[in-house]
Amino acid sequence: MPGFRRVFTILIIFLGPGFAIWWLANTVKNNFIVLPYLGYEYQVDSTGKVIDSIPYQIPEFNLVSFDGTPINRDSIRDKFIILTTIQNTCPNIKTCGPGFVMFNEILYSAMIEHPDSYKNVRVLSLLTDENGNPDSIPTQLLLEEMEVYDHSLWWFATGDVKPFYSFNYYGEQFFDQPATPSEGEIGSKAFVNSLVLIDKTGHIRGVTGAKSDTDIRNFFDLLKLLKKEEFEAARANKNK
Repeated sequence: MPGFRRVFTILIIFLGPGFAIWWLANTVKNNFIVLPYLGYEYQVDSTGKVIDSIPYQIPEFNLVSFDGTPINRDSIRDKFIILTTIQNTCPNIKTCGPGFVMFNEILYSAMIEHPDSYKNVRVLSLLTDENGNPDSIPTQLLLEEMEVYDHSLWWFATGDVKPFYSFNYYGEQFFDQPATPSEGEIGSKAFVNSLVLIDKTGHIRGVTGAKSDTDIRNFFDLLKLLKKEEFEAARANKNK
């Protein structure tokens, strides 16, 4: 009997954790945070009661990449888009909307190092001045600075920015939200200093600042959650 108990104890020690993991994986539903849709537009009746709502979806748009390639709604279909602005003064952090060095180290490097995980993710940077007005001519210096990036993953473009930022945000258009100079933001508009996450159907799923290490890491977490959502949806369809 002592020998049996010893063998039984050894089996519990070695097989117990594995059995517990197997049981959890097969019986406990994997719950995770689902990102909300942002920018809801509301329809009201004559009494002011909300009778319908719909989240903002990026409308038709036409951009031109720095190399002359057209970018439109078809270009972003079935892709996750990390939307930023870019200025001719970039990548100087004091005169640039996003913090380029931190963005590169935290987000872009992950896309390069893990291509299978982020193969349907693109960065789209729209050329503006510091106040968010569209700028149509990138300087030679900016073109040279951006040459180090993979342009199949990071798109630099010119064109109208309003279709991307004209969504409801805490009761006001995000396009009109003021910048916060005390937090290092440039110009007069907050969107210039922001990161916006767009899902594969063109809906806004997250917004953060783009200047600080913390903001960029928080945005990366939002992207991971959206990728997790994609994975769970694919697994559910596979198990049908």
